[in-house]
Amino acid sequence: MSTEADALKALASIEKKLASSAQKKGAKGLDLGAICKQYKAIKPLLETALPLIEKIPVYGAKIAAAIRFLMKIADVACPIA
Repeated sequence: MSTEADALKALASIEKKLASSAQKKGAKGLDLGAICKQYKAIKPLLETALPLIEKIPVYGAKIAAAIRFLMKIADVACPIA
């Protein structure tokens, strides 16, 4: 089980990776291969952060459920090769 410090570190890493990717993307548009590569890189971080997200009062569990749902979609769109 991850600690809150691990979860916060994971969230910071996700933010950094997504910001870096957004700067590189520019006007290229959507590239499923690049999105899947990015998702596979941040999926373990998301899994680490979800327990902390669930602890957010009132909406945390709902936010975590939405993230898990989106992760299921990404798992189907980006199968492990």
